[in-house]
Amino acid sequence: MSDTSNLAGTWKFFKAMAYVVGTALAVLTFVALPWEYLLGHGKTPFTTAAWTAHGWLFPVYLIATFMLSQKLRWTIGKTVLVMIAGTVPLMSFVAERKIAAEVEPQL
Repeated sequence: MSDTSNLAGTWKFFKAMAYVVGTALAVLTFVALPWEYLLGHGKTPFTTAAWTAHGWLFPVYLIATFMLSQKLRWTIGKTVLVMIAGTVPLMSFVAERKIAAEVEPQL
C-alpha cells in the first residue's frame, strides 16, 4: 500500500469522525441541553443515550486524530489542539477544514 493511499484512508477516517463528533456535540449542546435544563424536561432515555453515544464516539475521534498526526508528523501541541477542537461545539468542523488545506494537496 502506498503512502498516499494510506494517508487517504487515515484522512477519510479522521474526516468522518470530525463530522460525526461535531454533529453529535452540536446537537447535544444546542438541542439536548436546552431540552433538559432550559425547558425543564430533565434527562430522558433519548438524551441519556445520546450523551452516552457521544462518550463512546469522542475517544474514536481522538484515535483518528492521533493516527493522522502520526502520518503528517504534527507536533504534540498541534495534535492536542486538534483533539481539543472535538470538545468545543462546531470547532471540529473548523479544524477539519484547516487540516483539509494541509492534507488534500498531498493526495
